[in-house]
Amino acid sequence: MDSPRYTVIVPMRNFRADEPVLASLRERIPSDGPAQILVAEGNHPARQRNEALAWAQGEIIVFLDNDCRLGPTYWSVLEEAFSRPEVEIVGGPALLRSDATGPERIFHALLTHPLVVGPLCSRYAARGEFRPATQMQLILCNLAARVSTFTKTGPLSHRLYPNEENEWLDRAQAAHGIWYDPRQQVFRPQRSSWIEMARMLVRYGMGRTRQLQVSGWKMSIHHILPLLWVVPILAIVLGPAYMISLVLLGLLVGIIAAATCNSHLTLGQRCVAALVAPLIPMFYTLGQILGWFTLFTPLPDASTPIGIYNEKGERLNPDG
Repeated sequence: MDSPRYTVIVPMRNFRADEPVLASLRERIPSDGPAQILVAEGNHPARQRNEALAWAQGEIIVFLDNDCRLGPTYWSVLEEAFSRPEVEIVGGPALLRSDATGPERIFHALLTHPLVVGPLCSRYAARGEFRPATQMQLILCNLAARVSTFTKTGPLSHRLYPNEENEWLDRAQAAHGIWYDPRQQVFRPQRSSWIEMARMLVRYGMGRTRQLQVSGWKMSIHHILPLLWVVPILAIVLGPAYMISLVLLGLLVGIIAAATCNSHLTLGQRCVAALVAPLIPMFYTLGQILGWFTLFTPLPDASTPIGIYNEKGERLNPDG
């Protein structure tokens, strides 16, 4: 039997046959036959994906998350991208599922606005055309790469979670170049509560700082963002008038973002979005500041066992 063109790798805490991504993969298969599906079970996603790579039979690796559903033209868009010889890595946006709750819609609308998150907005909305990209525009829950790329670039770093894809894409871009295709779409939930959203932003910010341990210092806007906290601290020192001005400025930015976001939000949801918008970069940069303390704590445990399963739940590495 010929090897499949694609190998899909999905990390899970515990194998579940009813996860959305497996249902979606059963519904939508590539035109040249079923893809190989590998579920990597464990609690260290970077290492899980790397372990699954050893079992990959396809020439193209597709990384998805357990809560993703494929867009209707996912495979044809991917096939078109990899028909170009210069494309070795390509990714697309993770769009919001159609049955999302009100808080999910608010959070996702803000994450798609360049005024709120800058170039990261392309991770959550289909923006522009097929084009060269950086790790700023790509997200690991919707990323594909030729298997030969890992031979040249190396695996994901076991020393990072989250942000392991950012460090790997930085390495890959230096050697190969990476691409963004707005038509390569998956659909997934967004954080459904204020606490979950704040926790995610802080965790990603901490991961960005911890990335310094792996890739070293590189001049980047991410390393300058924590200076945002100088502004409110300075306003507190200067007095109430400056603090009021700062609050009004933040509210103005929030109103502009809420009014211009490309989303079907109700008026009430847009009012909430206007209040939340300034907090998103502040929580992220707070995470970056807290991340400096994690530089003195142990790295993620990479010694826990990893189980590799096929889509039927059959374990492929009984000794893993």
